[in-house]
Amino acid sequence: MEEKLNILRRFFRNKYSRNDYFELKRLILSEDSEIELLMQTHWNEFNLHEGETMKDLSDILFNLNLKIDEKSKIPVLRKIFITYSRVAAILVIPLMLALGILYWQYNQFLQQKNVFVDIVSPIGSRTSLNLPDGTMVWLNGDSHIHYPAAFGNNREVSIEGEAFFKVKSDKKHPFLVRAKDILVRATGTEFNVSAPNNKPETSVILKEGHVAVLNDKQIILKEMEAGYQLRHLEQSSTITYAEINAVNYTDWTKGRLIFNHATMAEVVERMERWYGVDIEVVDKELLQLHFKATFTSESIDEALKLLRSTATFSFKFAPKGLLKDGSFEKSKIYITKK
Repeated sequence: MEEKLNILRRFFRNKYSRNDYFELKRLILSEDSEIELLMQTHWNEFNLHEGETMKDLSDILFNLNLKIDEKSKIPVLRKIFITYSRVAAILVIPLMLALGILYWQYNQFLQQKNVFVDIVSPIGSRTSLNLPDGTMVWLNGDSHIHYPAAFGNNREVSIEGEAFFKVKSDKKHPFLVRAKDILVRATGTEFNVSAPNNKPETSVILKEGHVAVLNDKQIILKEMEAGYQLRHLEQSSTITYAEINAVNYTDWTKGRLIFNHATMAEVVERMERWYGVDIEVVDKELLQLHFKATFTSESIDEALKLLRSTATFSFKFAPKGLLKDGSFEKSKIYITKK
């Protein structure tokens, strides 16, 4: 046993003889488990500080490829790989358990210290992220999300602006989105929430599954069905609920801005967020116009020209002002009758 183990040691130090090579080859090709026991013993005593390096191991594998004849080299290498994989697995399992414990302890620390994360999506951009529970979020331009660095029993986030959620399913721990003075509660579904600061309205669009919309006292206002939109007005606390094509309002996550019989008021609101501009409709009767269009890579100027080809209106850009910090203010666009 010891002499055979010495052969294995010499082989891995690249200091083996011709007889060592043939003896090792015989052991590897044999049907008994002796070579596995030898490799197990060698693995346990293997120490990188005694002169063995990863380079040595690479050299050995290279020599094996060169010196073992073509007929036998594939099963030989496979046997080496399988044997050492078994041994490695024995060492990896405790390591994975230790990492799992450390991860749990780290999450406990974050929860106890009330550590929170804030993500801001700049004007005119779209940002995607994964929450600690695996929930996927897309933030539209000029939007912000606030959430704990580690979720415990409570999965709650708050947003300003617009966000689309693909919630990780967990029926025991509902997922809550706080937007202004309403809460959206889900256990695993896809929905869009729009709560711009400069608008007195919050909108929830359910793409798939089921959600409940609650007020700030956590009283249910509405149990929503897929394909519906709920609008909540802050001042009057009234809601409207209507069936829509959810794709038209949620495909911004895929880089598409879709209008299907949308009013000018809706077009302006969504284009402001999409392009990061301010749009003012001077002649209010234009707000009743309706549009059907899809935009992907068009600039704001190109998009407005395309819309203008289907309705009678005019638009112009105002000169950009310089802010105190040296940057320029957002583009301002005025829409008027011709």
